[in-house]
Amino acid sequence: MKKHLFLLPIFFLFVLSSTQSQDILLLKTSGKVVIGDTSLISTPGPYNLYVQNGILTEKVKVALRDASEWSDDAFESTPSLTEVDLSIKNNKHLPQIPSAKELVKEGYELKDMDAKLLAQIEWLWQHTIQLDNENKKLKQELELIKKKLDL
Repeated sequence: MKKHLFLLPIFFLFVLSSTQSQDILLLKTSGKVVIGDTSLISTPGPYNLYVQNGILTEKVKVALRDASEWSDDAFESTPSLTEVDLSIKNNKHLPQIPSAKELVKEGYELKDMDAKLLAQIEWLWQHTIQLDNENKKLKQELELIKKKLDL
């Protein structure tokens, strides 16, 4: 005769306890895991893991399901230096980067912030290349003027 185990509670708790009888690990049947003081914290929203005091690791890898999760259009939407200057003056931060208040309130997704920071780097390279080209042109013009004056 087979025995079936039915779980009556909505979720089953797997709990490891410290020596002070304080829960340190909570595993719910929903797949959510809480590490730390389980009486004070939970896993909000769609997140499956919460670690109370942070995570120390040597590596983190962010996986993308498909290319549509990453934007390659940074070169198509580069703000002018005037726009960047205005954003800094008016908003106290770079364009398309959230404010400190927003970050405190909402946090941020690592993948999204990586994409935003990469866009900022790409914009810097575009402006650097543009300035380098202008500098080369000005040097050529200066050499022409020097040659004419030496006649």
